[in-house]
Amino acid sequence: MFDYRAECDRRIDQFASYLKQGKGRSHEIAHGPCFIIFEERKPDANDGSAELAESKELELVTVAEAFGDTGSVGISDDPIVIDLPDVGWREDNSQNRFVQFSFERNWFCLDMPMETLFRPEAEQILRERTGFFYLRDRTEFTLYKEDVEGYDPFRKVYVYGDERSAAEDMAYIFFLVWKFPVDSRFYVTSAAFSGRHKWEKSYPIE
Repeated sequence: MFDYRAECDRRIDQFASYLKQGKGRSHEIAHGPCFIIFEERKPDANDGSAELAESKELELVTVAEAFGDTGSVGISDDPIVIDLPDVGWREDNSQNRFVQFSFERNWFCLDMPMETLFRPEAEQILRERTGFFYLRDRTEFTLYKEDVEGYDPFRKVYVYGDERSAAEDMAYIFFLVWKFPVDSRFYVTSAAFSGRHKWEKSYPIE
């Protein structure tokens, strides 16, 4: 029987292993900010279809239960006021789904551009995960040449050494919010913002 929880832990470890390279690349190689992107299909894919692995048979454990101890705060009985833009959200399923990270001098962060999310998904993330914020409310975490009023409503900042927590958040988004099978193939691209250093380019992981 396929062990969903074990496979989910394996994917989190896999994601974390890539994130752990970010500090060295930005501090010791590029000497400047770097990024890494995890996406559902190659950027040059032109057929409009996601490349998903076949779903394996799940044990009697739900996706939500698998994430019960990974930082989710659960849904509160108290109403949560969420102030989000009315326009700019994802409109259909034609666009590539992705999660991106930026590695800065003293911290790294996860970004969720508006076009990656339907508004109800954004609300779900804010209700069920800790630490996410709308960039306009914490502009001190604005990246170089970034438009605060532009495309990044969500950001979560992590200290170096907390890569597994970041990987857990990303797994939550891919597997619980977006409902990708846990054995899905994703593609990794990583480089320095300066363009002088490039590492993975649409490298498949599964």
